[in-house]
Amino acid sequence: MKTFIIYLFYIVVLLLYFPSCKDFTIRKKKSDSSIKKSKIYNTPFTYYTNETIQLTYKEIYRLKKEKNNELLANIYFQMGHYYLNKNKSDSSFYYFNHAKEAYLLDNNNVFIGKSLIDMAIIQANEGDYIGSEETAVEALRYIKKTQHNASLSAVYNCLAISKTEQKDYDQAIKYYNLALKFSTSKISVINIKNNEAVVNIKAGNYDNAIKILTKLINDSFLNNLPLHKARITDNLAYAKWLDNPNYKADKDLYQALKIREKASDSIGQIANHYHLSEYYEKTSIKKAIFHANKMYDIALKLGNIDDQLAAMQKIILLDTPSTHEKNYFNSYIRLNDEINFKRIRAKNQFALIRYEVERNKEENALLKAENAQKNYLLLQQKVTIGSIIILALIIVILLIFWHKRRNAKFRQEKIEEIHRTELKYSKRIHDEVANGIYFLMVQLQNNSDVKPTKIIDELDQLYLKSRDISHDSDYKISLTEEFSITLRNMIKHYGSKNTRIILIGNESHIWDNIPNNKKEDLYYILKELMTNMKKHSQADIVTLKFKKEDYIISIEYSDNGVGFAGSGAKPLADLKNIKDRLHPKKGHYIIDHNKKTGCSIKILYSISN
Repeated sequence: MKTFIIYLFYIVVLLLYFPSCKDFTIRKKKSDSSIKKSKIYNTPFTYYTNETIQLTYKEIYRLKKEKNNELLANIYFQMGHYYLNKNKSDSSFYYFNHAKEAYLLDNNNVFIGKSLIDMAIIQANEGDYIGSEETAVEALRYIKKTQHNASLSAVYNCLAISKTEQKDYDQAIKYYNLALKFSTSKISVINIKNNEAVVNIKAGNYDNAIKILTKLINDSFLNNLPLHKARITDNLAYAKWLDNPNYKADKDLYQALKIREKASDSIGQIANHYHLSEYYEKTSIKKAIFHANKMYDIALKLGNIDDQLAAMQKIILLDTPSTHEKNYFNSYIRLNDEINFKRIRAKNQFALIRYEVERNKEENALLKAENAQKNYLLLQQKVTIGSIIILALIIVILLIFWHKRRNAKFRQEKIEEIHRTELKYSKRIHDEVANGIYFLMVQLQNNSDVKPTKIIDELDQLYLKSRDISHDSDYKISLTEEFSITLRNMIKHYGSKNTRIILIGNESHIWDNIPNNKKEDLYYILKELMTNMKKHSQADIVTLKFKKEDYIISIEYSDNGVGFAGSGAKPLADLKNIKDRLHPKKGHYIIDHNKKTGCSIKILYSISN
């Protein structure tokens, strides 16, 4: 039954983009003919076929050569759907990822988001729910900039699916409500509400499910949608029976099954037979086994492994021990191993595809740098003779003023020494006292239950820090506990009910073999960054992504706040403290000034001695 919600999600996404479609089932089946005939969003290209695919490869080569990025992005997007309908998830994911990268160059946020949504759908279909959630969150950052309602509904629906499969039902229901808020058609509203009811059933909230489904079944809009009405009738009867085991649900369950059989709705029949098998478990083992077998036969015909497993599990539990039951058990073990292997392989494959794209981008950037270096050397050779003459004149002039410059240099070195001393104490006061006070303010703001004794203790610590600075002693943060936990405990205080902070990659192993002084620097840099966010960004979603590559720690910060343009020059001035701390330690940060909304900063910090 795991594919039940995923399939419905896939259909809802298509429906959100194509509200004119009239009939959808509630389960995932990528080979379904209705999906193959669907239009691809609003792109100016026709759907690809086997006859045109080879010509398309040549067209991609030509557009790359001409650097026609707009057409190239659309072709990549189309190719993603071509392979999606061929059930080739790896190729489809590859082309959607390339489409996203191409749309990034044109700042086409709507189609960046749509490409990422399709990637998240593929990951969910292949069982990579955590990866799907991460991709969907990335899509949300771009789509929020455009307020494209259909895409917003689709991405929240995707997040709901991931949370459902991870059994986080409360969060899944919240995401379904958000998807409903941005839904653009009546049919999509019906499908999303049905999804929400199914999640309530899984969570054991039968009353909520019954209320939702009863309201849907009484909507006259369903009179012309028999398959939708059958699905809701089936789910409603199932929910009522779960709520009250004495409820006679068989009439409605068979009514829904009859409609689905008449319409050849194989996916819907699987759900119906599953519900009937459960219904008869206590009253008629024979009927329960019959419907479990029917479910297995249909799932086997469609190639739905999850549904085959669910059916076999019921047969094994219900049937008396026999060779027949043993064969099912062996098949169950084999299929279960097969699907687990498939999902692990898919997860690794998707990660590899993204890694290869990022590596190619870095290699292209390196190649451009090398070409620029060659051009520079060529130009340098051409001007060498003229430079020698000019250099000789400069040397003569420099000799004349050498004595004056020498004296000026001594004076300047003295001034710089004074400045370094002032900067040293300024940084320590800012990092250890000012940020400490602001951090205490954040705790008080976000947690009204803080005990006065704790406030007094922390103020006493701030006093001791200021006293240590006055005596020039080296105060260090406590690194007795695991550093990833220290960072998480510090950062979580900057979150609130209006600001959600997402940490990615803050695993314990990436901080292994890093000296404590380096950890201390990173701690204060992040504290400064989060303080700057709290003061100026007005963001409701903040993402921090940590990565360790060779001897470099990279920290990618992004939010959906007002950005630097919206908050004035003050944040840039505040970031000077980060720059001052990074500079002597072989580190630097990069600000993405091309972002129209929000803020994106990448910090690179060398951990080598």
